[in-house]
Amino acid sequence: MKKGLKSLIVAAAVLSSSCFVAPATAQVKVTADVVSTYIWRGVVGSSGANFQPTLAYAAKGFEIGAWGSMDFIGSYKEVDLYATYTLGGLKLGVTDYFWTPGIKYFTYKNDVTSHMLEGTIGYTISQDFPLSIAVNTMFYGADKKPDDTEKQNYSTYIELGYTWSMFTAAIGVMPADGMYGDGYGGYEGVAVCNMSLFAAKSLKITEDFSLPIKAGIIANPQAEDIHMVFGITF
Repeated sequence: MKKGLKSLIVAAAVLSSSCFVAPATAQVKVTADVVSTYIWRGVVGSSGANFQPTLAYAAKGFEIGAWGSMDFIGSYKEVDLYATYTLGGLKLGVTDYFWTPGIKYFTYKNDVTSHMLEGTIGYTISQDFPLSIAVNTMFYGADKKPDDTEKQNYSTYIELGYTWSMFTAAIGVMPADGMYGDGYGGYEGVAVCNMSLFAAKSLKITEDFSLPIKAGIIANPQAEDIHMVFGITF
């Protein structure tokens, strides 16, 4: 992992170099969301309003970026690094999750790190029939078995989604023992942990400026919990 971390630092240095010439099809993404509550896969990540910026570079199907979430009182901080590749309806990705304030960030040794690395494979049928499925599995880091902290838990989350008009619906399932139980409680067994419905639209501010907004309801049958969320994208 130290070798991989050095490679990531070298890549970032190359991308930021003044000598770097971006391809004509490249895109730098800079966005931010403000959400009333941060809910992740049916579980409360941070109960207060959160600010969630994204910085990414995309070219020829590849995207590498960083996503974060922090509340407005400084009690929650998350910084996730990710890389994805999209080819048609197929999407492959790796994410490095880190949401443990007070723990040293650059510690990647598997038995002591607070990072969690996840692999993702997803597929969307088509633009005309935007039914999607994604399988996400933690494969390295702090996701350990509750009864044996030396073994990976391989927590897996499978989500089926569909978008139509201004709406997006999703249902998420944990197919085996994993971290998506009550408050990351290591729930055992198969369970539905996320059922959500969101609507999105643009709020017109002036003739030339609109703000994308969204609102949704999220239920977690396994935890017997439910949430309403509102968000604005800048």
